[in-house]
Amino acid sequence: MRQILLAALAATVLGAHAHAGPGQDFADFAARLGSEAAARSQAAAQRPAAPAHPLDIEDPFSFELEQFSVEALMLSRQIDAAGGPVDLRCIFRGMSADAERRLGALNAAETAAEQAHIYSALADLMRDASEIAPAVDSDADLSGVELPASCPAASRAG
Repeated sequence: MRQILLAALAATVLGAHAHAGPGQDFADFAARLGSEAAARSQAAAQRPAAPAHPLDIEDPFSFELEQFSVEALMLSRQIDAAGGPVDLRCIFRGMSADAERRLGALNAAETAAEQAHIYSALADLMRDASEIAPAVDSDADLSGVELPASCPAASRAG
C-alpha cells in the first residue's frame, strides 16, 4: 500500500512538472529574482545615506536581470508568432524594457536609498511577472491587468 501511495505521489509531482511550460518557468525565475531584489532593497535601506554601489558585471543579479529582459522579450515574440493576445505580448515587452531601465538606474544611483527604492520596484516587477507569466501556458483572462501605455490594446481600451 505504501509503495502504491509513493508511486501515485511521484506520478503527480512528475506530471505537474511535465506540464509546466515556458510561462511557469519564467514565473519561477521571476519569483527567485524578486526575492533577491527584496533582500537587496532591505539591505540598502539599512544604510540610506551611504554611497550607492554599482552592480559589478560579475554580480549574478546583474546577469540575471539582463537574462530576464531577454527572456521576457522572447516570450513576447513567441506569443506574437503564435498569434497570441496583444495584451500579453505587450506586457512582456514592457517588462523587458522596464528591467533594462531599472538595471541602468541601479548603476546610476548615487545613494543606497535610491538603490533601495529601485530594488523595491524590481521586486514589484518580478512579482507581477511571476503572477502573469503562467498565462502564457493557458488561456487565462487578463482583462483586469493594467497594460503599459505603449501597448496598442491599452490605447483601444482607454
